[in-house]
Amino acid sequence: MTILQHSVFYPLRGEGALETSSVRLLRTRGAGRLTVRSGRAWITRRGDPDDHVLSAGQAVELRADEQVVVEPWEGGTPVRLTWCGAQRRTALLRGADVLRDGALRWVAGWSAAAGERLLALARSAAASARRAQGPIACGESSASSGALQ
Repeated sequence: MTILQHSVFYPLRGEGALETSSVRLLRTRGAGRLTVRSGRAWITRRGDPDDHVLSAGQAVELRADEQVVVEPWEGGTPVRLTWCGAQRRTALLRGADVLRDGALRWVAGWSAAAGERLLALARSAAASARRAQGPIACGESSASSGALQ
């Protein structure tokens, strides 16, 4: 706890990548997510009685104005981390929503157009079949005469 109380912290803002091979003191300006990209990180948060050991791909959500100590799980082995602030994540999610909605609109439009084309083909085939058979009086077809049994 003495490290947390008497040290200068590296501020985490917006988004970015960082790498460390030794103890790194971090302070968040806003809420966000700290993700381990490679290596294993030992993370200690002020006010959290538990330490966290995260492997590549794992992340921890951090609150605004939080103090964190990050160091490699194995001494001297570099750990690569990415910080993504909550505002940036919200913007990314909004962008993903816009892309998804656009894709859904495109698929719906394409499906409707394909359905209309298939319906037109079916109507055309039915009309061709009627023309090919010509007018058939009731009882003249092979099905109604009992030929198909």
